[in-house]
Amino acid sequence: MSSPVDTMIVYHIPVVNFLNTIVRRICETTAWLNVALIAIIIVQVVLRYGFNNGQVPLEELMWHFYAVAFMFGIAYSITNDSHIRVDLVHMKLPRRVQHGVEILGILVLLMPFLWILFDHSLDWAISAYEVGEGSTSPQGLSHRWIIKSVIPITCVLIFMAALARLIQETMLFIINGKEPEELEPGKVSMIRHLIQPQAIEVETPKDPSEQE
Repeated sequence: MSSPVDTMIVYHIPVVNFLNTIVRRICETTAWLNVALIAIIIVQVVLRYGFNNGQVPLEELMWHFYAVAFMFGIAYSITNDSHIRVDLVHMKLPRRVQHGVEILGILVLLMPFLWILFDHSLDWAISAYEVGEGSTSPQGLSHRWIIKSVIPITCVLIFMAALARLIQETMLFIINGKEPEELEPGKVSMIRHLIQPQAIEVETPKDPSEQE
């Protein structure tokens, strides 16, 4: 016997899904670096404590891989709204106010910060490439510009995720409390089609406390 379910309306916006899919695929691919990171840590521990022969390149490669996974993870967290926030306050606000707070937060806080970080980090990466910067250790890794370029790349991914979030919150703010208009094929512009929310019914398990 199947368990009772409720239905809820979820809005999907084509351009938001497109941008989020790009970010997620890139981040999910680079997440495999965590597997390589674990393997390197195991090898380094065995070499250091088993053979008293720890390798500096492996030591630096560990924090390189960790940095990539961590930075790309920030962009990924925005696509599924899993980043840290003050939910205790946010969840008590009216729905329309929540959308407004999200919009202001993205425009006033996130976007300016991204631009500043991107501008500075791009200069760091270019400078590291031009001078051939490497590890301060003679046995360390060279080509330090590779790991430094992760920062501006991450900024681009975060911008794409934040732009998708901004479009989503703006459209939900506009249609809050009313159903979006139905689009008639051939009578709507491509831009409107990409940003128009599409209502989809999703089944969710019914709360047992609500059942008789």
